[in-house]
Amino acid sequence: MQAFYEIPGLNVYTQLVVTIISISVHLFNTRNTDRKESVIEIMSIYVIGLAGWFGIMSGLFGHIIHADQVAASIGWPVNSGFQMELGFASISIGLVGFLSFWNKGYRLPFIIMKTIFMWGAGYTHILHAVQHNNFSPGNTGIIVYWDFLFPAFMIVLYMLYRRQQEA
Repeated sequence: MQAFYEIPGLNVYTQLVVTIISISVHLFNTRNTDRKESVIEIMSIYVIGLAGWFGIMSGLFGHIIHADQVAASIGWPVNSGFQMELGFASISIGLVGFLSFWNKGYRLPFIIMKTIFMWGAGYTHILHAVQHNNFSPGNTGIIVYWDFLFPAFMIVLYMLYRRQQEA
């Protein structure tokens, strides 16, 4: 299991692949039918719902069960209670996103919480790189890009979805 935490951004790549496959399978399976959802809505269902699921899994496995391995990959101290706190925060935010599979009303609250969480994490990663010379694989690279780009993508996707609903 240790080897998985040594691959920088594995969770990001996995989430991207699973989300793209899920959207593609849904669109393929409904290609010859009259869909009740638009392509934008299908994308938002899977992007947000699966982001929630991955947030739950990241919190549980990454920050609670394998906390020390993740902390080491980020360049942070091991055996610290912050990992468990971060894990429960990730699980709670993720649960709101995951529930959006069944209730559209959870989408916007999830986007707001996930954006604040990820932009704050991205800022923290940059701060630690600059102030503490922490260029650990889990603190830089794809992780930082993801922290800023994924929330922006969710915001744009949600705005497109809302515009489509209002039309």
